[in-house]
Amino acid sequence: MDAANSSLPPIFLMYCFISAAFAILACNRASSTLLHLSNSTDEAALLSFKFAIASDPQDALSNWNATNSFCNWSGVSCGGRRQRVVALNLTGMSLAGTLSPNVANLSFLRALDLASNSFYGSLLVDFSRLTRLEYLRLAGNQFEGLIPQSLSFCLRLQTISMGRNRFHGDIPTSLGSLEGLMTLLLSRNNFTGTIPVAFANLSKLETLDLAYNSLRGSIPAEMGSLARLRWFAAEQNNLTGTVPVTIFNSSSLQAISLTNNRLEGFLPKDIGLLLPNIQIFYIAINSFHGVIPASLSNATRLRSFDLGTNNFGGPIPSELGSLQGLRTIYLAENMLVNAPNSREVSILASLTKCPVLEEVELSGNPLTGMLPASIGNLSSSLTRLNIFSNQIEGTIPSSISNLTNLIYFNMFDNRISGVIPPSIGALGRLQYLHLSKNMLEGPLPPQLYQLVNLGVLFISRNKISGPISSSIKNITRLQKLYLYSNLLSSAIPASLWDLKDLEFLYLRENSFTGPLPLEVGNLPVLNEMDLSANKLSGSLPVSLSKLQMLHYLNVSSNSLEGHIPEELGGMVNIQLLDLSYNSFTGTIPKRDTKWWHFLKHF
Repeated sequence: MDAANSSLPPIFLMYCFISAAFAILACNRASSTLLHLSNSTDEAALLSFKFAIASDPQDALSNWNATNSFCNWSGVSCGGRRQRVVALNLTGMSLAGTLSPNVANLSFLRALDLASNSFYGSLLVDFSRLTRLEYLRLAGNQFEGLIPQSLSFCLRLQTISMGRNRFHGDIPTSLGSLEGLMTLLLSRNNFTGTIPVAFANLSKLETLDLAYNSLRGSIPAEMGSLARLRWFAAEQNNLTGTVPVTIFNSSSLQAISLTNNRLEGFLPKDIGLLLPNIQIFYIAINSFHGVIPASLSNATRLRSFDLGTNNFGGPIPSELGSLQGLRTIYLAENMLVNAPNSREVSILASLTKCPVLEEVELSGNPLTGMLPASIGNLSSSLTRLNIFSNQIEGTIPSSISNLTNLIYFNMFDNRISGVIPPSIGALGRLQYLHLSKNMLEGPLPPQLYQLVNLGVLFISRNKISGPISSSIKNITRLQKLYLYSNLLSSAIPASLWDLKDLEFLYLRENSFTGPLPLEVGNLPVLNEMDLSANKLSGSLPVSLSKLQMLHYLNVSSNSLEGHIPEELGGMVNIQLLDLSYNSFTGTIPKRDTKWWHFLKHF
């Protein structure tokens, strides 16, 4: 049979062509139907999410309706060809409500960001159905309950951020199976239990924040194997024991914060070599002991460290002065001493080599010696110098005037003598000055009144003499003025009563004379006033009754006389009133219940 005779009839070929066309059309329709069903599932899940929202004050979901494709809804991102939801980002929208479990139906979801809202209730989402999820940010809400174990099925997760919520219970050990996890933020919750040893399996982890919880037990030594870990924070917990040497040997670490636990032990002698990349090192409020290793100076990237409130002893290493990037140093409340055979506070001289230093905290140590004249060579960026409760002696160097950016200066409870240097007037940005409980003498220098930004001025318990200048009016932002237990004399200047922001006034145990003027009632926010043990005379001004915020008034042990004004009965907030050891006559003001109900001492 030849080829022509073996060919198929034309009608049969046409039949095959038509059948194939119908088959292709049917497949396309089926595919379209499946895509429509998938899209409908996503849309239904989003509508369920919206239905669970109880409050939307910013109308963030106002366009979540049928007039728009759900891919165009606020906060929703869809993939390309399939038009499936791949991201839901509604961070900071002030939304309140629960999180619908139907979010688990968004099976293509890669990012869920609901941070900084007011979601509440338990997290009832079955995360095992969100296998594509890479980023989960729920921080800054009011979620409570346990972290779902189903999170361990999201093997693509890179970021989990659940801080600042109310989660409780143990941190699931199963999170240690998320081998791609890079960031785990669980701070400021109510977690208990221990740090899971399984976290050592998170080989890609870079940031771990467990701060402000109630975790107990020790830090697992196995965590030292996390070769990429850069940030480890576990402050404000109940952790105990020693910090594993493996942690101090993590060369990738840039920040460690273990403040306020119950940790103990000493720092490795070569810690600065073991942590070459460390920038932030906080271990305050624990029970560490031993000396501060001089090798910290080898951690050349160190910017801030806090070893305060521990049991460190010995001299503060002068080598710390070689840290060119150091901005803050906190060594308060230890047993640190000055360098042997040094007449000056040697660490202050060493720190003059730190060009960007901003804050120095050395308070509560038995440091001796004098303030070095080179104190004025400290960084021009210095804003805080806190060295109270030591045994520092000598005078305040006039070079202090070079620290023109100083905002906070505290030398309370030392052995400083001499006069307050006039050069202090150059500290124009100073807001807090505390020189109480020293041996300062002489008058308040006129330049002191140039510190117009002062809000707090404490110079009590010294031997300061002379008057308060009328220039006190220049310090218009003054809120607290403590000059008690000095040798001040003369009349209280009338201009003092013009300080409208003054809240606390303590001038007791001086030799102020003269009467209290009517202007004493010009202090609208005054809370406490103690003028006791002076030589004030005259009568109590009626204008005292205008001080409606006042809850403590003491004018005892003066030479005041006359009647106690009846108007004082209207001072509804007064709690302690001491008028004893004066020469008042007449009757005690009528016991107005609005007043005497609050009065505890008279």
